Amino acid sequence: MKTQLKRQNFNITPEQEADINWLKEALDAPSAKDAILLAVRTLMILSRETKRGRRIYLTDESGEKERLLIPELERAHQDERVYLVARPHSWRRQLYVKGRRLPASVVWSDMITNDMSIDEAADNWDLPVEAVEEIINYCEANRELLEMEADEERRSLESRGVDLGD
Repeated sequence: MKTQLKRQNFNITPEQEADINWLKEALDAPSAKDAILLAVRTLMILSRETKRGRRIYLTDESGEKERLLIPELERAHQDERVYLVARPHSWRRQLYVKGRRLPASVVWSDMITNDMSIDEAADNWDLPVEAVEEIINYCEANRELLEMEADEERRSLESRGVDLGD
């Protein structure tokens, strides 16, 4: 049986061409097409694994792990959230537990502060285990946003004269 081929033709900027050439060299690919197809297959694997809730880590020679966040993959799975939703707020952008006025970061920080397991947090907050797992994934992927919001909250409280007892 003969394989059907379909031609793909698109314009690219000089910057995109430079990126493709870099990719070709980095992957030691025989052609730009081979480099692009290898990159597509790699991203498909990473996307499939992040969709399953897995996380990607890098390690150095000492074994130290650091989570690798790929925003494009994290955003691709945002629509698949079951337990978290956006709520209107003048400056907060983080998600909340659906049906509650409970920011995801509150559950996550409580888990960290009190060294709770997923099951303990689920029991403590009366949430399904899957909701706590979704909260952890969301908070770890959006740590920078949560830190910025916490800093803003701290500034707001201090400007109103609230003693935070630092």
